[in-house]
Amino acid sequence: MATITTEFGKVSSKKQRAVYLLVRDKKTVKRIITGVKVDESEISPKTKKIKNFEKAQIVEKLKTELAVKMSTLAPEIHYTDNMDATKIASKIVKKKNAETVEFFGFARMWMARRDTKSMRNYSCMLNKLEEFLKRDSLDFSEITYTLLKDFEDYLSDFTRAKSMYLGEIRHLYREAMLEYNTDEETVIKNDPFLRYKAPKQVLKLGVRSLTMLDLLKIYHYKANPGSRVELARDCFILSFCLMGMNSADLYNATKIEKGVIKYERTKTKDRRSDDAYIEVKVHPFIKTLMKKYAGTTRVFSFYKRYVTAENFNNNINRGLKKLGTAIGIDNLQYYQARHTFATLSRNMMKFSKSDVDEALNHVGKYGIADVYITKDFNIINENNFKLIEEVFKDEIAGKPNSILAAEAEKAKAAKNDAKTEAPKAKRPYHRKAKTTTNAKK
Repeated sequence: MATITTEFGKVSSKKQRAVYLLVRDKKTVKRIITGVKVDESEISPKTKKIKNFEKAQIVEKLKTELAVKMSTLAPEIHYTDNMDATKIASKIVKKKNAETVEFFGFARMWMARRDTKSMRNYSCMLNKLEEFLKRDSLDFSEITYTLLKDFEDYLSDFTRAKSMYLGEIRHLYREAMLEYNTDEETVIKNDPFLRYKAPKQVLKLGVRSLTMLDLLKIYHYKANPGSRVELARDCFILSFCLMGMNSADLYNATKIEKGVIKYERTKTKDRRSDDAYIEVKVHPFIKTLMKKYAGTTRVFSFYKRYVTAENFNNNINRGLKKLGTAIGIDNLQYYQARHTFATLSRNMMKFSKSDVDEALNHVGKYGIADVYITKDFNIINENNFKLIEEVFKDEIAGKPNSILAAEAEKAKAAKNDAKTEAPKAKRPYHRKAKTTTNAKK
């Protein structure tokens, strides 16, 4: 009797297992790909079932559908001599075509297989697309050059979203082609992205970087102990001194050994072959802050105070907005610490662009060289120490900061000059009234 069971594949380099459905008949076996991938933590060690509800639901729904189809084939399976698992699977797995493959359904199924930060952006894209279409279904055959251009025009007031959302649609379209098209059969034939090019985001280069003076103002700002502003100021300095470390990584990092933080960058680890791994050496200058926010199960204790990394980042930016208002920096944001680190590293310290790229944990342009060169983080950490010791040299030496002192003298002199040059106010002229004598009697 033919049966259908669930099987987990081998652990991949991403530490995940693919989920298959096994069709068994007599001594033959045929695997059916579900498209679902699970982490080890999502598999119950006792029952060997999927603990993630959404992923389990996808697998069970598919399993039930195939079981129902197989039951209708029972007489044919029983009385056909050469019937095996492969033939049964080919009969019960529905052949798809461009008219029956639906974009929203595929997108949600694809998202359920992944557990990354960017999935929220994909959800926002689907919501905006539904708003544009005024429906929540879209066959792949309907995704044309014209529809994409119309959606681009619909997003004309949202520059960042226009670039991101259309790029995400392209990615999902290509993922669907990989999943449904085979060497024998092409289900999704049309590829509108051969003609249509998603708009690129135009970045204003360098505008988010702060001057060294502004950075020093942030460092020397005296916030109320325990306040959100104090947290924001401390995290900004931590980020700058840890080579532009993102708030998500301050929140998530779990490993520190001999003064070196070892982590995979949250933003890009899921789309890089090296898992965006980096090692950042802690300079003695920030050891007070490291001790102040030391965690137990993670490097920093921010996870105890905030439920999510996103919530943590929002609170930092709220604090920085108040801090910026106090010291004269409009709309101060956390990410400017990273931009400032990069700008001062290149323009003031004259570090090479490739070294700055590596310190920011970006993928460099020397792809082939990276294959041959063994990863060594000492160079970028030495550069970072030099930068910190140049920017905060007076603070490290225990002296008043000369740049802030010069700025204060400059402001004082300007104030005195303004007083000197101001014209003296003229006293108002009052005409004396004529006195009249009484007429002689």
